[in-house]
Amino acid sequence: MSSAQDQEEMVLHMPAIETKKRLVRVLLIEDDLDDVFLFTRALEGVQLALGFDIVCEQIGNGLDAIYLVSRQDLMDKLPDVLVLDLNMPRLDGIKFLRSLRQSLLLKDLRVFVLTTSTESAIHAEAMQAGAEKVFVKPDSAEALLAIAREIVEKSTNQSA
Repeated sequence: MSSAQDQEEMVLHMPAIETKKRLVRVLLIEDDLDDVFLFTRALEGVQLALGFDIVCEQIGNGLDAIYLVSRQDLMDKLPDVLVLDLNMPRLDGIKFLRSLRQSLLLKDLRVFVLTTSTESAIHAEAMQAGAEKVFVKPDSAEALLAIAREIVEKSTNQSA
């Protein structure tokens, strides 16, 4: 066998190298299905850009979200980050944050608010209740993609 044949034979029999992507689990707490669609599309763009596997679960109100997060905490399956709307039925975003932060085990769970409210007093209240950052829902897909990317990067400590 010639050396070219030997090299070709080696390449054909080399085991495939598995590249393990970083998994990012996002819980989107949002009751508006249009906003859910737009944000999950933005996350798909982030997934392509950063090469992460992003899994997004959605729930439509704060009360069910508290139950879900508490159950996931018991099973050690907490999401990496929560993205929270403020205006929701059953339990609004501020009350959700306050309830979440009362648990010592959940006080460090990263929560970003994505809201239509532009009122600085509401933003300050969300921050005081335990949000890491408040974003106003943008009008463009590009701006939403930038917000989604910032959330994912911060939740994976990819940026300062």
